[in-house]
Amino acid sequence: MNYLAHFLLAQEVSEHCNLDTHGLLVGGLLGDFVKGPLRGDYPSTWETGIRLHRRIDALTDSHPLVGHCLESLPSGYRRFGGIMLDVCFDHCLSVNWQDFYSQELSSFTAQSYQRLLASSDDYPNAAKRQIRFLAEYDVLSKMDNWHNIEAMLGRIGQRVKRDNPLNHCGPELACLLPLINQQFTALYPQLVAQLCDEFALTPH
Repeated sequence: MNYLAHFLLAQEVSEHCNLDTHGLLVGGLLGDFVKGPLRGDYPSTWETGIRLHRRIDALTDSHPLVGHCLESLPSGYRRFGGIMLDVCFDHCLSVNWQDFYSQELSSFTAQSYQRLLASSDDYPNAAKRQIRFLAEYDVLSKMDNWHNIEAMLGRIGQRVKRDNPLNHCGPELACLLPLINQQFTALYPQLVAQLCDEFALTPH
């Protein structure tokens, strides 16, 4: 899952489990930038959010529906298939948004940016740059446009030091979108249910 899905799952879990929405949302961002054991370097609500981010990634990476998508990718893509699917899943979430959440997508993303920017001075520098970029260009409300998906994959590919297909994989991924979308729409409700069950046990 990429940022849009992480932020929405943070919202869903916070509402179902009566957990701090801001903390889970911050963790949805910081999970990509904070590595290793969590030892209280950040507020406890943020660290709960980072744990949620890591659990989302673990459940997604090991899920048979995701495995089926990975097996459908061209063999030369599979090493980077997790990155490709993360971004594609945000596209699928965008185009199916009203099936999963009642708030308008543009309203949700604007609210998320506002909440995350409010505490961004305390983030690692890379996370601070990332949320400011997402907010300045309103990236997350535009993920339904496939050209933006291709552009995002290309930007990620430029940051990867080894040779990779991320800059030119868009057309082949587009051909696989019906399958990817089908798997995502089955996967997302399962994730919500399992995460809400697990994090309902988290101390408040």
